[in-house]
Amino acid sequence: MEKESSNNIPENVMNDKPKKNVGKTVAIIAGALVLVGGLAAGGIYLATHQTPTTIIDSDTSGSIALKDGENKIKAGGTYTFTGSTANGKIEIDTTEAVKIILNNVSITNPSGAAIKSKGTTGRITIELIGNNKLVSTDTNAEDPAAAISGDSELEITGSGSVTIESNGKGIKADNGLGLSGSGTYAITAKDDTLHSNGNITIAGGTYVLNTGDDAIHADGTLKIASGKVVIEKSHEGLEANIVEISGGDVSVTASDDGINAQNSDGTSRVGVIGDGKLAISGGKVYVNSGGDGLDSNGAIIISGGETYVDGPLNDGNGAIDCDGEISITGGTLIAVGSSGMAQNATNATQPSVLMNLNQSYGGNIIFGSISYEPSKKFQSVLISSDKLKVGEAYQLSIGGSQVQSVTISQNITGQGNGMMGGGMPGGGMGGQGQQAQQGQQPQMTQRTR
Repeated sequence: MEKESSNNIPENVMNDKPKKNVGKTVAIIAGALVLVGGLAAGGIYLATHQTPTTIIDSDTSGSIALKDGENKIKAGGTYTFTGSTANGKIEIDTTEAVKIILNNVSITNPSGAAIKSKGTTGRITIELIGNNKLVSTDTNAEDPAAAISGDSELEITGSGSVTIESNGKGIKADNGLGLSGSGTYAITAKDDTLHSNGNITIAGGTYVLNTGDDAIHADGTLKIASGKVVIEKSHEGLEANIVEISGGDVSVTASDDGINAQNSDGTSRVGVIGDGKLAISGGKVYVNSGGDGLDSNGAIIISGGETYVDGPLNDGNGAIDCDGEISITGGTLIAVGSSGMAQNATNATQPSVLMNLNQSYGGNIIFGSISYEPSKKFQSVLISSDKLKVGEAYQLSIGGSQVQSVTISQNITGQGNGMMGGGMPGGGMGGQGQQAQQGQQPQMTQRTR
């Protein structure tokens, strides 16, 4: 067996003092060893595989043209990349803070992430300029790589756009993930499109997300302050221990729960109020869910904004599913869905009216001056708004036909049937509650868990 001579290694790699050359390509010998067994020949052969690596060890005011293989950043600073590679990646291999500017780049990596940090403790910032595309076609069956994978705090900003396609997650940050600016993100991933093992903050930008799992998942807190989020396809739309929406425009389509505030330990226990919290104080939120619409293992607090929920058709889930307090002190909430687990507010400073119907309906809803047209059939309607007044009578019309006449006797009028909340698998079936008949005020019946 012959050994590769060190003389074949370029001089700048052997030198004790690395030269600060940007874009200097070196060959990393013995990047992989392939073991080939020749049993028939009675021998074993070792073959070396060379992986081209571009070492970038100082920041530069100019642009760096992408090359195939690893474009490896070895020192903190700001780096602007241009061009494309059909078989490469940008790798950050330094503990220092790094800023990457993507200026009309296209990166495809068939065996891993398009952009990855390794052993980084400093903040990583990515700025988008122009139109960019990042693709990870990693075929690792157990854990395919994210298109952007950061092992420290990751911030993405800029006014450009990025299209991301991934067999794994779209963007993953081991610590916090922050997204700001006016950029546009189109992300299609088999796993979560946006994922953080810590917190996620969205403060600007437009996001079009398609996934087979969670669209946006944070183990800690998810905050949406501004921007436009359109989740076209997901298993669950937004999921975190604490979900706070204070602004922006959020539209969620989910086969299971639309927005899920789960317990911090990821568990759900019958009859136990957890520490999950969903708080909506501003913005506009729309949810179309096959499972629970708004789901919390702890509390749901609505103090502002506009929230519309087209909830499930099956009685094992509800438009609202909450283990703890449901507090409504402002804003507009219209939630329709099945009646089996329908829930009303437990605390309200404005009228909150729940109307369970004796059959399924479809069509435009008119209740006083409030109008809403759900996208599918429903058997319960929950409306909370400061446009409603205690002591006044209202007609509920659906599809042009009068269905009920309701007199609002107090802020919380009408009671749900749900027996269990907080997203328990399979849900729970409640008894058929009192229906609000025409000319009668809904009966108040205490819901038990």
